[in-house]
Amino acid sequence: MLSSTGKWYVGNLSRDVTEILILQLFTQIGPCKSCKMITEQSSNDPYCFVEFFEHRDAAAALAAMNGRKILGKEVKVNWATTPSSQKKDTSNHFHVFVGDLSPEITTEDIKAAFAPFGKISSSHKNVFVRGT
Repeated sequence: MLSSTGKWYVGNLSRDVTEILILQLFTQIGPCKSCKMITEQSSNDPYCFVEFFEHRDAAAALAAMNGRKILGKEVKVNWATTPSSQKKDTSNHFHVFVGDLSPEITTEDIKAAFAPFGKISSSHKNVFVRGT
């Protein structure tokens, strides 16, 4: 989900760029609600998040700032996404389909049969009625 107000990720920044400089540049486009600079030692380049009060100002910032050189580096500007939009890691999820079961088999029977192989997060029994 995109930020509803207008929050930007601004990357590929020079280590000499400060929050004050970013705010000076971005407030020329429109009033900024916040600016948060992230300067991790493990990261090659710092980056920041800039949030505008108005969505239209944030949209104008893309055209004005993406690819612009700030202190000798061409910055990358993209819409910031909220954490809820990040995909859930399903690399350790496994699904098993078991078909042609007798109608008498219950969900609990299925869980009991597969329990020796590991934790079962959920099980579902679907009943399909064949048409005439």
